[in-house]
Amino acid sequence: MEQEGLNVSQVSAKTLEEDWRVVNDSSFTRTLYIITIALESLKYKEIADFIHARLDRYTRNMTFGEHIDNNDIEKLLQDIETCKLLINRTDEYKIRETTNSTKSRVEYILGLSVD
Repeated sequence: MEQEGLNVSQVSAKTLEEDWRVVNDSSFTRTLYIITIALESLKYKEIADFIHARLDRYTRNMTFGEHIDNNDIEKLLQDIETCKLLINRTDEYKIRETTNSTKSRVEYILGLSVD
């Protein structure tokens, strides 16, 4: 995840920005991207605050309007819970704070619609 001298938060935001059309294809795909970024971030023992916040939000209010197999949804929700437990259970993982500008940019990107 460390590329071109960027930290985990910067790579996370860059990934979402570069792949925004795929990310915003559906709420299920968006969630898959977020959890994949979170899992990859854990390898580097830190996670961007905007990714961590989405994990929390998704575990409280996750519904998919698409025709997604219930087993796939259940597995995804289990992965999210596992991620959260790993982050919250140990002090080895750092939640990297980002600027309001970065958070706003990520929110904007995740709100774009694919035509």
